[in-house]
Parts: sequence; structure tokens; C-alpha cells
Amino acid sequence: MEVKGFTLSIIVSNRFGVLARIAGLFCKRGYNIETLHADPMTEDNNFSRIILTSKGDEATKLQIIKQLAKLHDVREVKII
Repeated sequence: MEVKGFTLSIIVSNRFGVLARIAGLFCKRGYNIETLHADPMTEDNNFSRIILTSKGDEATKLQIIKQLAKLHDVREVKII
């Protein structure tokens, strides 16, 4: 089981509490957020882009992506 770092681009609705729910998802499952950056999107202020890095094996990475995609305010999750 090889642990590697990965970076996610997450497009979310620009609402209060969204970042807390994403951080809570990581906390509940015992995953660590290495870095986090959030900015409103220039194309549409109704959405924000969160760039997040974490570490884990392939199964962990896929599990995080699936769990993030289930959150109501998450519009898109991509590995970059």
C-alpha cells in the first residue's frame, strides 16, 4: 500500500458552512488535510474553488472523492 500525496480541485456553492462540512468529512474519517486554499471563482461569484492536498493510497483517494461528491453544495471534484 503506497501512500502518495494528491491534489483536489473542488467546486462548491459559495455558501456559509461549506468549508466546515468538507473539513468535517476529513476529520470524521481520520484523513489529514495538508494544504487548503479557497477563492471565489471569477467567472461566477455563486461558486468557489477549493484546492486541497492530502495523502493516502489509491483506495483512500477514491473514497475521499466519492464522499466529497455526496455533499450537497459540492458541484465538482477533480484530481489535478
